[in-house]
Amino acid sequence: MKSPLLITLAAIAFLSTGCASVVSGTDQKVTFNSEPEAATVTVAGRVLGKTPLTVPVDRASNQSLTFEKEGYKTYTAQLSTTTNPWFFGNIVIGGLVGSTTDGVSGAIHEFSPDQYFVTLKPDTPTGISTSKKRQIKEIVIAFSDELRHQLAMGGGEKVDTIVHLLGVNASQKATTIRALNQLALATENDLDLAKTIIAVYDVQ
Repeated sequence: MKSPLLITLAAIAFLSTGCASVVSGTDQKVTFNSEPEAATVTVAGRVLGKTPLTVPVDRASNQSLTFEKEGYKTYTAQLSTTTNPWFFGNIVIGGLVGSTTDGVSGAIHEFSPDQYFVTLKPDTPTGISTSKKRQIKEIVIAFSDELRHQLAMGGGEKVDTIVHLLGVNASQKATTIRALNQLALATENDLDLAKTIIAVYDVQ
């Protein structure tokens, strides 16, 4: 029969690691993407790589986030975090010792959202892009819900802008809108939808 003291010590050692740390770990995979791609992503002063990328990031609050690319203005923000639900279970099970451990390791934080998409502005006086491809991506991503609704309804301001950028003749407008709506229904991801539209209509 095992000694009660050994069992107690083992239990303390397990609980002191923190339930959130055991269940969720001290890092979380986060996806970073940008338009244009190949922007350098830096979190808390550490360069993670170039977009698009999915990498594990240490859970901690108030971490700075930057996207940088030559010829574009630097985007700066903070990673949004929420409290990991396992932290509350940890207080019940592990008491003060376990909860303190998670606080130090950063495991109580969970990134929300776990995906970041940034449209970088050209480093020009106006900050406006002249590229049709870029304009289409910006419209699809920035006005996703409105655009998809307008496509389903057969037209609207955002749809008209897309059709104009595609260089479609007035006689082909209705057919083009129906085709775009089918693409939207088949493609949930906004960036993928923009890329598909650009490829299908050979936008230069």
